[in-house]
Amino acid sequence: MKKIQVSHLSFGYHKENRVIHDASFSIEEGSYTTIIGHNGSGKSTIAKLMIGLLESDSGVITVDGLELSEENIHDIRDRIGIVFQNPDNQFIGASVADDIAFGLENHRVPSEQMQGIIEEFADRVNMRKFLNSEPTKLSGGQKQRVAIAGVLAMKPQIIIFDEATSMLDPQGKAEINALIQDIHAQSNLTIISITHDIEEVAHSDHVIVLDSGRIVLDGSPDEVLFHEQELIDLSLDIPFALKLQHALKRQGLETKPCTTMEGVVDELCRLRLKN
Repeated sequence: MKKIQVSHLSFGYHKENRVIHDASFSIEEGSYTTIIGHNGSGKSTIAKLMIGLLESDSGVITVDGLELSEENIHDIRDRIGIVFQNPDNQFIGASVADDIAFGLENHRVPSEQMQGIIEEFADRVNMRKFLNSEPTKLSGGQKQRVAIAGVLAMKPQIIIFDEATSMLDPQGKAEINALIQDIHAQSNLTIISITHDIEEVAHSDHVIVLDSGRIVLDGSPDEVLFHEQELIDLSLDIPFALKLQHALKRQGLETKPCTTMEGVVDELCRLRLKN
């Protein structure tokens, strides 16, 4: 079932400067979709258009069959949570608990129910012991976990991660990517991640590649990531798993192409058993 349908979407901040050109794609319910492209390709603009922060020049966006319009925008936003690049921009409270509670208060959740919900979602992102901590004293990865907990607590059907790991160190990035994968595995949430991280792309269900506001590739990771030269020409990377396989091939070991390290390990084990 299609959760989001985008048809012939175009947008420009100025009439003579189009940022999105006639983009059409769909996102399945419960899927994990990554949207990638070089800087300025229109990735974050697409995210803002999908939640109505920007108004398109032409085209149609539907969520659960509801067309994004002034009449339906509040119903649609109730279904969508977004985690931004810089978690500091989402903090308003004096403590982690206050920040998780903020969205609940806006949704008029009864105060006697709040504490249980706050603890549930702090546990979900492994931040329970920090509930009384000041957000400003947390690491980048911890801040992003709190931002995710605040979004999850509002129980959206869709979560958009807009470059959510781009400001983190490698360890923080790996932890947040693992958390996103865990959230997807344990829920029926539809996840959309705007990202530069090609390793995250390899673990998603669906990949959309943008170039100068146009969709140039759209499919599964296997379908998209094997377009290696095209991705390189777009100033994008390829997964380490593919680079390793190329190195093995130069040493005379031919393996079945895989986009993840788990796949490479399985393939090497298969070859070892075969021999």
